[in-house]
Amino acid sequence: MSDNQVYDFGIRLRQLREERGLSRKALAKKLEVSEETIYRYENNVQTPTLDRTKQIAVILRTSIDYLVGIDNQYTLKFPSLSKEQRNALNLFLRVFVDEQIQEK
Repeated sequence: MSDNQVYDFGIRLRQLREERGLSRKALAKKLEVSEETIYRYENNVQTPTLDRTKQIAVILRTSIDYLVGIDNQYTLKFPSLSKEQRNALNLFLRVFVDEQIQEK
């Protein structure tokens, strides 16, 4: 999703759900709602409550800010990483970003 794309909760929800390999049915089961409810969220027919939005963010490993359009930067969370794994990932990302900058 580009930074200049108009904010759309449904588009962001569907994009993240698909990237995580979840069907509407699977997400609905995790949220304990109907598949129709997920369809309604993705088509902006119904807006989830704040509590439901928090659940969606946790399940899809992202931030509420991204879901609701406050932040256009894609966020991916890894809550179960150990401190060593987090440090290794941060080191990898620093090297990766540095290499991308040097190629430009």
